[in-house]
Amino acid sequence: MGGARGRRSPPPFLAVANKTSNPLFRGLQGTNFASAGSGILDSTGQSIIPMSKQVEQFATVQRNISARISPQAADSVLSRSLFLISTGGNDIFAFFSANSTPSSAEMQRFVDNLVSLYTNHVKDLYVLGARKFAVIDVPPIGCCPYPRSLHPLGACIDVLNELARGLNKGVKDAMHGLSVSFNGLKYSIGSSHAVVQSIMKHPQRLGFKEVTTACCGSGKFNGESGCTPNATLCDNRHDYLFWDLLHPTHATSKIAAAAIYNGPLRFAAPINFKQLVDDQH
Repeated sequence: MGGARGRRSPPPFLAVANKTSNPLFRGLQGTNFASAGSGILDSTGQSIIPMSKQVEQFATVQRNISARISPQAADSVLSRSLFLISTGGNDIFAFFSANSTPSSAEMQRFVDNLVSLYTNHVKDLYVLGARKFAVIDVPPIGCCPYPRSLHPLGACIDVLNELARGLNKGVKDAMHGLSVSFNGLKYSIGSSHAVVQSIMKHPQRLGFKEVTTACCGSGKFNGESGCTPNATLCDNRHDYLFWDLLHPTHATSKIAAAAIYNGPLRFAAPINFKQLVDDQH
């Protein structure tokens, strides 16, 4: 949930939830409900905070804001707040770990289930007062260093990328349908998928020299383990698309943020994040 100003990310929910003078409960500060990682499914990973839990935590915030500044004022604050959702990749990796060679039917059932749950979570947030949804789609995760390290030839893992594309399309269609059916619901889908594809296709044009191997890690593509104290570290992380086996570098995130916030329809649609923020209607 957005509301905070400044360049720092909002604090994690549990770090501020118990503060009696919490500006979050006065609608003056944002918070991160998924600071340990997010999942659409409740079953995705022990360290992942599922969206259902995040919605429960937000319901607590909504009740506290209403109690402190009146329900009407709370509605006004929440309708102007930005709800940033970036999830799905962890669910896909968990599915792949359990079944690395799924059939087309199994993949479709899995994606359909994710989209259905995702849609229900957005509906729940809408009922609680959310109106502006900034969605970030799933990048081509099959091209991360970790999946590449699993491929005999070091290529991208097609199954992971196909699942990402399927989920992205399903969420895109679902958000459009919700915007038609729910009064006042506005959204933008920022395409990290398109940004990463652009970097991989034209790395030097965007200032990158290495788009397959991680800056920090070990093994093939530095993708066989995480960035630990004993890992191999690159000389200049700004030259790299990937920081570790799964995550982008700061340089990558900076380009993605600029493209999604104030870029063309290719990177954010049907409007970009700036237009969503500035929309006062």
